[in-house]
Amino acid sequence: MLLQLVFEDQWSIPVPMDDRLGEALGVQRERACHDEFDLAFVERLSECFANSLAACLDPDLQLPTDSQVKYAMDIARELGVSLPADALRFRGAAHDFIDRFEDVFRANRERRRRLTSPPGG
Repeated sequence: MLLQLVFEDQWSIPVPMDDRLGEALGVQRERACHDEFDLAFVERLSECFANSLAACLDPDLQLPTDSQVKYAMDIARELGVSLPADALRFRGAAHDFIDRFEDVFRANRERRRRLTSPPGG
């Protein structure tokens, strides 16, 4: 049994399946058609493929972590710099943004801490 992922009719990726998986997929497809759960199965399969595909991307193309997004937003807000949209979409862009402004951000926070802390404290 041959299964392929096709991207914009320009790139196809064969998905290896052993006989057992091919048979199980065939049974699942029959169940979906007979029980009128076709849409639910397609949605579930679609979500699984999307999650698996996302996990296969290079690390810099993964979603940024929640911590990266929060830190990048704190930097942008405090320093008054614009946060590139890609920094909210890609882990590598978030890392680059943080790396570019982190030293200034920390120095700014330290300076502000010194100005607001009581003398001799």
